[in-house]
Amino acid sequence: MTSWWQRLQSKWDEWCGDREMEQSIRRHLRQNGYFGATAKLSGVRLVAVQRPGWQQLFRFDVRARVDFQTPDDEPDPDPVYHELYGLVHEDIRHNRSQVRVFDTPEQRVELFRDWSEGLICLRGAKGLLS
Repeated sequence: MTSWWQRLQSKWDEWCGDREMEQSIRRHLRQNGYFGATAKLSGVRLVAVQRPGWQQLFRFDVRARVDFQTPDDEPDPDPVYHELYGLVHEDIRHNRSQVRVFDTPEQRVELFRDWSEGLICLRGAKGLLS
């Protein structure tokens, strides 16, 4: 049986906090062969920012189901899930949000190095800095 504290911690870990960013992530997943609406986001954290806060980088993990495109007369195949690692680069001045997902955390680290150049890296960037 899980304790009250463990349930609260689980809810916090799965909480995104930014509806528009969450929709951007889900849209990106949908455009790249996954069921975006049912994807389970976790660990969404602000990892870098540029003063005064116009540019922000977020990290996240997601468990997404692969969207196999099958003809209508064929039964759906067994579901296949992928564990993905992502980054979101938001530029509030230009109302722009770039989302990228990767199969391995190492790929995310490479993009983080490029995107975070000149930004202030925060505590949530632990594991992305090397």
